[in-house]
Amino acid sequence: MSTLNTPLRRLYRALLLPAFALALLASMWAAVTYQIGQERDNAHLEAVLRAQALARTLAEHSEHLLRQSDHATQLFKLQFEQSGGALRLAEFSRKGGLLDSLLPSKLDPPLALFDAGGRLIDSRNGSFDPALGRQAFFRNHAAEPNDIVQVSTALVEPRTKRWLVQLSRRLNDRDGGFAGVFVIMIDPAIFVEDYDRLNVDEQGAVVLLGRDSGLSAGRVGAQLVISDSIDFGAPAAAGLANDELQPKRPLDHIARIYSYRELPRYGLMAVVGISTQSALARFERQRRMYLGTLLVASALVLLFVGLLMQQAARLRRTTLRATEAQHMLRAAADASLDAVFLLKACRQGGRRGGNVVDFTFADLNERGAALIGFPRAALIGRRLCEVLPALRSEGYIDKYLSVLRTGQALEEEFQLSFLPGGPHWLHHQIVAIDDGVAVTTRDVAARMEAELAMRKKQAELAAVNDASPLGLIRADANGNCTYVNLTFEAITGLTRAQAMGDAWQAAVHPNDRAPLQQALRRLSRDHQPYQDTLRVVHPDGAVVWVSFKIAVMRIDDKVYGYVGTVDDITVVRKSVMALRESEARLRTIADTLPAMIAYLDDDEVYRFHNLAYEREFSRSGLQVLGKSVLQTVGEQRYAFLAPFIASTLAGETLTFEEDDDSLGYERCFEVVYIPQRDEDGGRVIGFHVMRQDITAQKREKQRLLKLSQIDALTGLTNRAGFLQKLNDSMAQCRDNAALMAVMYMDIDRFKPVNDTFGHSVGDALLKSFSARLTHTMRVSDTIARLGGDEFTIIMERISRLDDAEALAAKIVTAMQAPFELDGIVVSISASIGLTFYSDEELSPAELLNRADVLLYEAKQAGRNTFRAGPALPDARSNAA
Repeated sequence: MSTLNTPLRRLYRALLLPAFALALLASMWAAVTYQIGQERDNAHLEAVLRAQALARTLAEHSEHLLRQSDHATQLFKLQFEQSGGALRLAEFSRKGGLLDSLLPSKLDPPLALFDAGGRLIDSRNGSFDPALGRQAFFRNHAAEPNDIVQVSTALVEPRTKRWLVQLSRRLNDRDGGFAGVFVIMIDPAIFVEDYDRLNVDEQGAVVLLGRDSGLSAGRVGAQLVISDSIDFGAPAAAGLANDELQPKRPLDHIARIYSYRELPRYGLMAVVGISTQSALARFERQRRMYLGTLLVASALVLLFVGLLMQQAARLRRTTLRATEAQHMLRAAADASLDAVFLLKACRQGGRRGGNVVDFTFADLNERGAALIGFPRAALIGRRLCEVLPALRSEGYIDKYLSVLRTGQALEEEFQLSFLPGGPHWLHHQIVAIDDGVAVTTRDVAARMEAELAMRKKQAELAAVNDASPLGLIRADANGNCTYVNLTFEAITGLTRAQAMGDAWQAAVHPNDRAPLQQALRRLSRDHQPYQDTLRVVHPDGAVVWVSFKIAVMRIDDKVYGYVGTVDDITVVRKSVMALRESEARLRTIADTLPAMIAYLDDDEVYRFHNLAYEREFSRSGLQVLGKSVLQTVGEQRYAFLAPFIASTLAGETLTFEEDDDSLGYERCFEVVYIPQRDEDGGRVIGFHVMRQDITAQKREKQRLLKLSQIDALTGLTNRAGFLQKLNDSMAQCRDNAALMAVMYMDIDRFKPVNDTFGHSVGDALLKSFSARLTHTMRVSDTIARLGGDEFTIIMERISRLDDAEALAAKIVTAMQAPFELDGIVVSISASIGLTFYSDEELSPAELLNRADVLLYEAKQAGRNTFRAGPALPDARSNAA
């Protein structure tokens, strides 16, 4: 049975740790896999919510334009009926007219007017099918007197799939009878072209669907798509969000996450798709982190299990070696350098409790038999006194009996003359065993000779010690003095006899004695060398300053004594005290200075700093003496300071400014680095630092600079600030291949207002004009007043030329509204020159001149407008 159990036990021990490791790894992988799945579901849901928010933005933007178009039909109906049916589309859609007040001028939607018989009597911005008046929407308007707008999605060009959102409204005559229908068409493509509004990534999709017609307009990536085959449905996969859509047929090769927002009033649905790669980018990074961490943890588990298996194998091998060692112990005794004897007590009458009369050889090794001069086999079983009768007369039998009775081991060295081979110096050890003793004996004649030689060397060493300029003291393991040299006697005034034990401490000054005794107690515990400066008092009262050093003497981590030195430093101390007084005076001077002063060695370690520097560092809780610059200021600030330090250590004196936010707010320091050379004036051994806080001076300088770049009347940037900003913006465009725009404008008919109402009204007009202009522009745009009624605008980071032109048109429209100035209403307009810049070799003055030329072209065109383009400089003369 045991034979069968042994392989099974071995198999169990071999498989236990691997099985545990596999179970642990399986649970870890299962937990991480589940967590990754949860993280992916959450990331997908967040992407759906973001797509839904973007779809809501698209729907609100589209619905706003459609409502404005609805208002346009209502406005036309009102004006048409008030004019008795005389209003025509040319007047309604003229520039700056009724239609422009509701819809952006760049929209230009197709318009149509049908009479009561369904005949097309007028149209603008597109061609209309004459048969449009016979369609169902026209008949509905003719039959329904209610003033409601009808919305439908019409397919305009079957070949290109182009379609329009059609809004129509009934027109009445003076008697309320049916007079016709007004139709306005809106191209849905304009709703999906504005990427900036929706903030969709470059691979995203923006789609507007006609729910009734199945027509769609969208921007997929960078491509505009008009189609009747794009359709979406509810997600087929389980667990997806309710607001998510999936295309029934892929739009392109890019995977996206879609959501939507309905426009029920207009029969439209806004759909926005975010690329799956962009939406799940953060999840992918987390997934890689999870997997990386899991792999590292798995490797650690495998490593730990491997180490455990290795340790178990090592333990089994150790057990095997222990068994082998027991068998080798006997062989070791035979090979021992000592003579080993096992002696059994020989008792009177052979009884266990009888008196011991002799000992018999129970066992001995070959070296013991050789020492006695008999073969080992001839000695076993024989009595000890029968072989060596002198052992009784010399008292050795009594020693064996004493050890046997007391159990106390006995160890001694002696000279023995009755053994074969002449006198022997023996090291003798007796240990009690069961009813006998074990005796080990070694011939130590060679060691005794070595000890004699050692005593001779010790005598020589004592002579050398007495000639040493240092006082020497040696103590035993208990701290009692056992030796002092002659120099010690001369320094302390104690003789060698007077210094023995702990009496040597009597020479120490009473004020220094207690700290010395405490240090010696600590030395006996931690065994660390001790050094200090003490005062020694001679019997005649003379005081001597000494440097006292003491260390532990150990062998195999066991303390066997102490050794110390005493050095007379009275003369040196006087020099040191004089040097300290000089340093104290220098520190007093440095501490009175307001600047922060410090000294660092060539390893960039702080060796000195004044009181101002200490106050600076104490604010952040730093203690810098003995620390390097890197340890003190951190890696970020050290990266800034390192080049200056390197130049200073190369011998260069530097002055620079350093920004510091270590206290939570911005400060600026003027820093001076001065190299310190050695006595020969060659090698740089360190450098001095002087830091002066110039935050207040720099802030005042920046405040004055800012005031010099602000127009006092309007609060806008003045000419100087504008030219500086223009130069910086052009440099940034050249470096990044970006696009920017510059507007040059002035106020039309400003001089008549100024001449008619006075300069105070003119100034009020300039301020109101500036406020309306600021409200119209983006926050990131720079608006400046060059002087008089001239203004400039810098538009950075524009993606398309049309954006800047649309903003210029918006400014022109905004300035057409009257200005009410303290009860005075004035009407003016604005003319604008708009130019663009990317990376041309062009100066700021030349770029501004281009915009000025375009401004003159706008003036020549009748004012109240703008002109855009890269106009040539000589066009200004023609515009004049």
